[in-house]
Amino acid sequence: MIFRKKFFLIIIFFLFGLTNVWSSEKIAFLDVELIINKSEPALIIIKKIEKIRDQETKKLKKIENNLKKKNEELIKTKNLISDEELKKKISSLRDEAKSFDELRKKTITELNIKKNKELNEFLKLINPIIQEYMKEKSIDMIIDKKNIFMAKSKNDITEDILKIVNTKIK
Repeated sequence: MIFRKKFFLIIIFFLFGLTNVWSSEKIAFLDVELIINKSEPALIIIKKIEKIRDQETKKLKKIENNLKKKNEELIKTKNLISDEELKKKISSLRDEAKSFDELRKKTITELNIKKNKELNEFLKLINPIIQEYMKEKSIDMIIDKKNIFMAKSKNDITEDILKIVNTKIK
């Protein structure tokens, strides 16, 4: 009798303890950074931003070189001019350097804002493509690859999306 009760309890314990969970949801992951760095439309955006950055860097270099020349001239002439005139020129040079620094910071900020805006527009363009792909493949959820610790590589849809983006967006 005691043996039956123990046996029965063990069976019940195993039945409740060993339940399998089967999920019918299909989950995939996507490397968004790779799409941004390797898709043709995103590369065009990045090259455009780099070209603007190069142009702005050249302008800033000219201003910086001009400030250096003024500083060198001031050093050469400091023994030839009066102390008051020297102080005025130093103050003027400092003001120019301060405005140059502000211009440089403003330019960097504007370039970063422009880059983020352009890439966000690109992401808005690929969003319908990804949604269409999800419907086709009956995928319930797509997770960004950087937020995954471990997953099977068969769930990676990055290459498929990259091919679709390169063909659909020009």
